Amino acid sequence: MRRSALRLIATKEILDTLRDRRTLFVSLILPLLLYPALLLGLTQIIGTTQRNLLLEHQRVILVGEAPEAVVNHLRAEKLDPVPADTEEKGLSARLLDELAEVEEGEAPEGGRARLRDLLTGRKLAGALVFREGFAGLLRQDKRAKAVLLHDPTDDASKAARGKMAEALRKFEVLCRDDLLRRFPGDEERLRFAEAPVARAEVEVASSSQKGAHSFAPLLGMLIVIMALTGAFYPAVDLAAGEKERGTLETLLVAPVTRTEIVLGKFAAVWVIAVVTALLNLVVMGLTFSKVAGMIGGGKIAFSLSFGAAATVCAILVPTAALFSAVALALSSFATSYKEGQHYMSPLFLVATPLAMVGLLPNVEIGYTLAVVPVANVVLLVKSMLLGSDAAGPALVAFGAMALYAALSLGFAVAVFRREAVLFRTGAGRGFDPASLRAAREGLPRAGPGFLLYFASIAVMFFLSSRVETTGQAIWALLKAQLLAVLLPTAVFALHLRLDLRATFALFRPRWAAIPPVVVGAVAALLLVLAFQTYVVPAPREVTEFEQLMKKIFELPRWQLYLLLAVLPPVCEELLCRGFLLSSFRARFGDGLAILFSALLFGGLHLDVHRVPATTLAGLALGYIRLRTGSIVPAILFHMIYNGIIATPELHPFLDRPPPSAIAAAAVALLGSAVWLRLVERRVAPPDAEPAAERVDNP
Repeated sequence: MRRSALRLIATKEILDTLRDRRTLFVSLILPLLLYPALLLGLTQIIGTTQRNLLLEHQRVILVGEAPEAVVNHLRAEKLDPVPADTEEKGLSARLLDELAEVEEGEAPEGGRARLRDLLTGRKLAGALVFREGFAGLLRQDKRAKAVLLHDPTDDASKAARGKMAEALRKFEVLCRDDLLRRFPGDEERLRFAEAPVARAEVEVASSSQKGAHSFAPLLGMLIVIMALTGAFYPAVDLAAGEKERGTLETLLVAPVTRTEIVLGKFAAVWVIAVVTALLNLVVMGLTFSKVAGMIGGGKIAFSLSFGAAATVCAILVPTAALFSAVALALSSFATSYKEGQHYMSPLFLVATPLAMVGLLPNVEIGYTLAVVPVANVVLLVKSMLLGSDAAGPALVAFGAMALYAALSLGFAVAVFRREAVLFRTGAGRGFDPASLRAAREGLPRAGPGFLLYFASIAVMFFLSSRVETTGQAIWALLKAQLLAVLLPTAVFALHLRLDLRATFALFRPRWAAIPPVVVGAVAALLLVLAFQTYVVPAPREVTEFEQLMKKIFELPRWQLYLLLAVLPPVCEELLCRGFLLSSFRARFGDGLAILFSALLFGGLHLDVHRVPATTLAGLALGYIRLRTGSIVPAILFHMIYNGIIATPELHPFLDRPPPSAIAAAAVALLGSAVWLRLVERRVAPPDAEPAAERVDNP
């Protein structure tokens, strides 16, 4: 075997691969663009969920004679201690009986299950049992005993366990300091002072519950991956593979509609994906039950109840439908099986990190995570296997996945109706007349618009850093606006040789449009703040954005307005209402262009909790930009909007706008919109020509 020949062949294959621009884009560029945006939003949601768990007050019951100092420490740790017999008469005796059964080892599994039922049935996160004579023994300088009851499979109970342990530790420090003060030279008492409380812990979860807690996250992730894999290959074969074999034309001339063709192919892919996932579910369930018995030493067991198995199978149906529809639509753009695999790779890149959410600790399904595709499936599987009460989030998750599947199927049907997609030869790209006209006029297309946006997000993400001083806050804001927003926008516009005036709407507006813009900015701000206050309130913890704003507000007033009311409006409007809105109009029309640019504007601020409110402001900005035909009024609107926020004296009023101000703002905003419609002529979008027929680029 000759090494030179091996080296020559390997070099040749590597060069051939590197010449394929799709491979380079999917392997190198796409992860760099997608992962910052994807992981940033996901980590913010997860971080908020975990912090809220620590900030919440969990209810715990106290059994026995609890010293007042311990109760005070428990309350200081954000716990709500309740005496057991106050919670329910006779509860203390029942807990002690079950605890004795667990400790004596007669029937520990049954005792643990009954202890867990006693706690979870009353929505209690844990219990603290003070043995008989606890306070009296401490008064006699003797060691007293306490037992912590907690559920290691429940995140709230684990948080309560840590808080109870910390409260006991502080109580021990208090006892130790008192002994050292009273008996500074007594060695026996000093030895006792090292541990005045003998603390024990009892886990109330049974072996099957521990097994579900250990294997449920992995099971959910594998089910999602198997459903995606089950849809991947048949979708590519039924779309791109059929194009490559030349059999698609035969199907198209048959007496069936395009919609029927898509639905038939979708049904086939869907069934294969569901069957694949179900078979893997059965195999993994049997494997996990065997492995649990091997590695747990009898302390861990794994089994699927009928209810949990039914729920998992049910959620697989919309999950497989979503993957099948998306896979079929993406593979339809390909002209060969190899190209179809390239188009499918982004789906794996997006789905895999979302499927791994269940592996993270202290993350449970809630109403927020229930709308995140893929992640909601994994967390719902985890919740069902653990026997958690998540009926509300489960319904939201089912509804969200069904909606996403329906939208994806509609997209697949729309793709199959496009001749330019079905009959691509690989020599050129499909263009519609509106996009051709936009290119002739020097305007960007939708593809470069999305690419620019994700490039800006990636640059902003990698340039971000922790802010501790005012100087760091200024530098962070300058980097975000100049290097992550303005610079990529300028580079894309110059590289694509666009008409800068038309792309960024650098036209002089009518003076009659200025008053409604000013009034609309103030009214829109009040309505957005009311929406954020009463409809989607921000999380209780201080976010990184709020920390940055605290540092910025320490600056002199002129610097504050320059950094908040001048720089961001100019940079962000050139990107969102300039490049992005112009790129979307030719492809999607005015309405969707405003919506998409507003959604991307909301995500540009890298704070998932502010996306709904910021998107509403983006809708108003997009309307102004199209109604006036100029970006200048949008920049003015944005400057006034941010300028009011940058005025600390107005914050007490803005934090909670009164209902009368909200009603007046709604009337003022409506009046401003009507005023703009009356005084401004609507500028025709680039897609004024009919876009029904599409042609291939020769």
